[in-house]
Amino acid sequence: MINVYLSYAPEDSERAEEVRRILLAQGHRPWADPQFANDDGWRESVEAAILGADALVLLLTATAAQSVAVTYEWSLALGGGVPVFAVVDGAVSAHPRLQSAHRYERAAFGDENHFWDHFVADFKERASAERQVVPEATDEAAEIDLSVMPEEPGYWLVMRRGPLLNQLYRLERDVVNIGRDLANDIVIRDPQVSRYHARLTLHDQVYAIEDLDSSNGTRVNGAQISGRVALNDGDALALGDSILLTYDLVYLD
Repeated sequence: MINVYLSYAPEDSERAEEVRRILLAQGHRPWADPQFANDDGWRESVEAAILGADALVLLLTATAAQSVAVTYEWSLALGGGVPVFAVVDGAVSAHPRLQSAHRYERAAFGDENHFWDHFVADFKERASAERQVVPEATDEAAEIDLSVMPEEPGYWLVMRRGPLLNQLYRLERDVVNIGRDLANDIVIRDPQVSRYHARLTLHDQVYAIEDLDSSNGTRVNGAQISGRVALNDGDALALGDSILLTYDLVYLD
């Protein structure tokens, strides 16, 4: 059984119901927002359902391609490491980011039954193979020596393991790039660090971190990240296995 989030535009609900019935008949568990994720708002339960799914099946029509909410659904899935399977219905000009999704063109099959036979077989094989395995988080914070802490108000990174032990980095820009290359805002000359390794972005007074397709990955509190992850005071950030930083906030008295 595969847990599926079914993404579609409200105008395509009849076709989406067909996809839902086909998935159910194959023993999968499809779920869609019962109130429709329209363009007027968003609900946390929908985000949780997408990121908790084994796969997202997108009914891609001309209407869905223009929907802000549908675009958000599949882009959230891709950013969160959830594989996306697009059932393309009709002539559609799709976003280039969808090139990384598995696509199934209904127009490529003269017989609709043959199309669905192909889809259900290929979907089961690929979705089962790509089912997310969540790595066990390690308690990297347990090894941190907090004898050196920033004192001035602001957002800070402190190197707790690496070539510049206890180095303090004050975050003063909305976008802060971290990597081995001298063009980065924070330069860490270590072989475990990629030229352009990670990026911090400030939004609504909260920094979030994302990995820039680095060779050795980025972890927050021991968990490998995929997509953008909001940071909390005291979080431990690992770049590869040799660099450990903490994210520390100092507030005004």
